[in-house]
Amino acid sequence: MPSATRPSPSPTWADASGTLPEKPSTGLAKVPRKVTVALGIAAIVGGVVMGAIGFYLSFGNLSAAGHLRFGFSEDDAPYFAIGVDAAIVTCLVLDLFMACIRTSWPLLRFLAHGMTAASIYFNAAAHGAITQNWDKALSHGLMPVLFVIGVEAGRRILVHVAALPADHDVIPAHRWLLATAPTWRIFKQMKLWDEGYSEAMGRLRDRAIFDAWNEYKAELAKAGLEEGSEAALARLPKKLEPFGLTVDEALALPDRMAREELRRKQEADKRARELELDKERAEHAAQVERLAHRKEMAALQADLAATEGVSGAQARGAVAEAEARADAQARAASSLSEAMESREAAEAKRKAAEAQAKAAEAEARAAEADAAKMTALATTETEKAKALEAVHRAAEAQAKAAEAERRAAEAREATAQILRRAVEAEDFADLTQRQRRVRIVARMLLAAGDREVTNQELADAIGVKSPGTASEHRTEAVALIKGGYPEFDPEVPSRTQA
Repeated sequence: MPSATRPSPSPTWADASGTLPEKPSTGLAKVPRKVTVALGIAAIVGGVVMGAIGFYLSFGNLSAAGHLRFGFSEDDAPYFAIGVDAAIVTCLVLDLFMACIRTSWPLLRFLAHGMTAASIYFNAAAHGAITQNWDKALSHGLMPVLFVIGVEAGRRILVHVAALPADHDVIPAHRWLLATAPTWRIFKQMKLWDEGYSEAMGRLRDRAIFDAWNEYKAELAKAGLEEGSEAALARLPKKLEPFGLTVDEALALPDRMAREELRRKQEADKRARELELDKERAEHAAQVERLAHRKEMAALQADLAATEGVSGAQARGAVAEAEARADAQARAASSLSEAMESREAAEAKRKAAEAQAKAAEAEARAAEADAAKMTALATTETEKAKALEAVHRAAEAQAKAAEAERRAAEAREATAQILRRAVEAEDFADLTQRQRRVRIVARMLLAAGDREVTNQELADAIGVKSPGTASEHRTEAVALIKGGYPEFDPEVPSRTQA
């Protein structure tokens, strides 16, 4: 059975505008509590009496029909009657219980209604063929209807008072009759995506209003009307009437769309900044890894130079040993020359001199090699020191860059907070359409910084076609910024003053 409670609209459109006037009173007086209590008591008593009568008469008819017409024994016929009526009551009670624990199962109500239809048929056929006894069939078939009506009335009262979700997430029956094809699409979406009726309707309404808004802008462009003009705004209420929007909500739609567009742009800018920051962090990590690799290579080169220095020392030792042997040979030759003045002594002296000369030459070459190795070692140490200094400077530069980025992020966050407070203050104040556009332009100029913003960009942002109109808004926005906006807005009172 469809619910009498109308689904609440989507929360996206609940706060239409802060400047909308309050809805006028309906002028209906509130029913006194005593009257309500008295009516409730009378309804309960009447429902119990009606249900008891219907149950009693239905029990008598089904007992007689079960024995005389449906083949039950005289002892079993009362149980047949109790089973039919008890099945109706049990299914309805189970449906209410599952609704109370937020686990609705529509099959129980369908089964209860099916058993009610069977009970009506059994009662109508209890005293002969239905076509031959219309009066008896109607009178006896009416009894179960009285009982079910009483139970359904109590169920609807309970659902309404306790705000149970039993009927709020099912499609009302009247919607199938008024819009069969769209209702089938809603039913398909609810089952495929496991959504409730209110949620599906809210999304459908949002999409429909968004499509209508785009069609409205296309119609304005085709008609050559400027968005925000009186002629353009006059078309909005009729355009949005099929979606349940009031005149005030329809006229407030352009401002709401402008704020949503600005919010989407701010979120896109925020995501772009976060992406850029992630890239910079990745580059920073790669640079640190490259510097660490260079540092490791410098350490390896220093170890290699030290190893080469040890090899040079060993070479110098070998040269000194050769020199010692040459000196010994020279001394031996000198002793031989003193002892013998023969030709052989002179020849030995000559050979000793040649050996000494060769030893001196070898020593000179070893000294040159040692000097070259020492020079290479000094160069390696210098390069190592330069590399370490470069790493230190790079780390300092990265630290300074990180500090600058942090300060820039804090400045951007402070600016964003100031702009949000300005937007909240503008929503709180009763500003005109032009005043809101001027403030949108002012925020765009502040966000652009040193970049030059063209009049065409401003015109696209505030929804006007003429760059001249955008230039007028720019002039007023510049004057507003010079006056201290967004920290101070002369046309928007503070919340304390308000």
